Parts: sequence; structure tokens; C-alpha cells
Amino acid sequence: MNRRIFLVRTLGLTLTSLAAGCQRLWRGDLGLAMLAGSVPGQLVQAFQRSQAAPSGQVSVVTKDSLLELYRLLQDWQAQSTVPQTAPQTAQWVTQADFWLAPAIQQGLIQPISPDTLDRWPQIPEVWPTLVRRNDQGLADAAGAVWAIPYRWTPLAILYDHRGLGAGADPVQRWADLLRPEWQQRLMLPDDERIVIGLALKALDASANTLDLAAVPDLEDFLAQLHRQVRWYNATHSLKALMIGDATAVVGWLDDLLPIAQRYRHLSLSVPTEGTLASADLWVRPRVAPPPSDVATAWLNFCLSNTFTEQLGIFGQGLSPWHWGSDPADLPPAFQPAAGRLPSTAGLENSEFLMPLPADSQAQYHQVWQRLRTA
Repeated sequence: MNRRIFLVRTLGLTLTSLAAGCQRLWRGDLGLAMLAGSVPGQLVQAFQRSQAAPSGQVSVVTKDSLLELYRLLQDWQAQSTVPQTAPQTAQWVTQADFWLAPAIQQGLIQPISPDTLDRWPQIPEVWPTLVRRNDQGLADAAGAVWAIPYRWTPLAILYDHRGLGAGADPVQRWADLLRPEWQQRLMLPDDERIVIGLALKALDASANTLDLAAVPDLEDFLAQLHRQVRWYNATHSLKALMIGDATAVVGWLDDLLPIAQRYRHLSLSVPTEGTLASADLWVRPRVAPPPSDVATAWLNFCLSNTFTEQLGIFGQGLSPWHWGSDPADLPPAFQPAAGRLPSTAGLENSEFLMPLPADSQAQYHQVWQRLRTA
């Protein structure tokens, strides 16, 4: 559950020195630093075969958290300031959309030219909107492309249906988190944007609402939700559910789905009024050299039908091309017929949490502080 912890305090992070020094980590023609589990090994092997090159062509380092990958970017940038030091970097590094703005602001990454990507002109419009940013990391239709998406996941609810009582309706909406039987039995992420965002979705408002005062029922909903919460914690939520300390958990579907598949008494829901989304992106370190032909081929591969199909099979993940898809075109594990997700209607109204202007950020923080200190 801690793989997608949001970087709320990113700008407080300082550049540190890389413990490995100038050790060469990357062998072959392509170096990837990726989030563990985000790209199945079978897909890396399939790419290597498609290049008709030796198996040592692709070098992969995996990290268990996005924070570790962010620190790699910081380390390489710090090394580049040391005279006569040229850090060995990966050519592509996994980051999530929520970390994109601070990475741009801190000068850790460089823009990517989409001109060499064969399918970029056909990609659903939500993706260029997400990754085109100005130099401050804010969304800008005229800005540069700073990342290429390869996977995404929605926010969902995992719950023990035995705690609903006989004949109870299944969980379908965010308002179901307010069920009386879940009082002090709910685990939520300790993140103001996620919690306020899901409350906004529950009230049929945008998760990126600039003026929270324009949603009059918001603080009342949040107060009711707060009374349901046992802990705000993303790291130990699943453990609490497993040992019976909680009845329901809100988290990212890619973390929750394997647990739901393993335990028959647990059910999943993507609320039908819409949900939040988080994307895994490829970014290019600021100090990396121009992309090689193989590096460009990797991005094209990640936007290919082969990648999309095999990601659904081996990784049970959603690719950028699944955005807005008919349920029948989703990977098998995400189809209602699989019995894990009774409805995928909420995917159609998913939203990414975009950077907010400073005055809106302050308003969100004030609402969060009032909630937590009530």
C-alpha cells in the first residue's frame, strides 16, 4: 500500500549524495529504473526479443517505492554538480503523475519529444493533458511533454462483506463509506488531496475543485467520514483488514486486486459516480544523454498493443489505451464477469489530481487541518 504514497511535502526534500557513488549500474543499450511490479518481467523479455539483440541489452533496477526512485533523480542531479563527474543514469525512470510537478520544479527531469512516438497522436486526450506542463509543473496545453504514461490505476474500496449484515446492498458509492456498521472501522490514506478528492467525487464535484467553499456540503460530508475512520494510514491498511482491526480500506486498485483475488470474504468496489486515478509514467533524468534508438523503441513498445495486452495478462494492470474503454475490452481481471469488480462504471469518470494554485492548496490544507483537529 505504500508504493503510491503521494509526495505531499516534496519541496522539503533536499538533494543527497548517492551511496553508490559513480558505480556503473547500467549495462547494455537501455537502462530502466522502475517501480517494482509495474512492468512484468515477461514484457521486458518480449521487448528484448523484438530488438533481436543480446539479452544483456536491457538493464533494469527496481525499487519498492516511488520515493526511492525520486531520490535517484535527486542523487543524479547532485552528482552532476560535482566537477568532472558524469553520473551513470537510467534512460527512463518510473514516476507517478502526482510527483511530476515537483520533479519539474526541482529541475530533476527533462522534456521528452513525442515526435518519434508512433502512436502518440492517437492516444486519448487525457494523457497529453496530464503530462504537458510549463516550467513550474502546472498543466499547460502549450507546455512541453515531460513524461510518457504506461500504466494507471483507480482508487477503490476493499471491504469485508461479512460485516455488512444479511441482505445488505453491496458497496457502490463513496457515500457507502458512511454506513453505520463501519463506524471507526474504515482505513483511509493519510493524504489531504485523496481524502478531500474522494469526498468531492461523492458530492458530484471535481476532485480538482479550486474553491472548496463552492461545494457547500463538503465539510459536513468530511466530518461524517472522519467519524468512520479508525486510522489514516496507507502503509498498514491491508494488515489491519486482514487481522480484523478494520472492515474497509480505501486504496489503489493495483494494490487491492491481488488481495481480493486471494480472500473470498473480501469485495472490491470502484464507486459508480467516479474515482481518482494515478498513473505510472516514464520520465527522463535531467542529466541523461539524448535518447538512443533503443530507448525510443522502449517508449514505442510501451504504447503498443502488445504491451497493452500482455500487461493485462501478466500484470493485471490498465494501460493508457484502456482509458474510456468498453468494459469488454478491459483486462480479464477488471471485467465484471470475473466477479471481482461488480461495476466498472466509475472508471469512466476518473480524474487525476492536478497541481493546484497556491491559494487553492492553502484552502485544501485548512479544510484538512480543521477535519483532523475537530
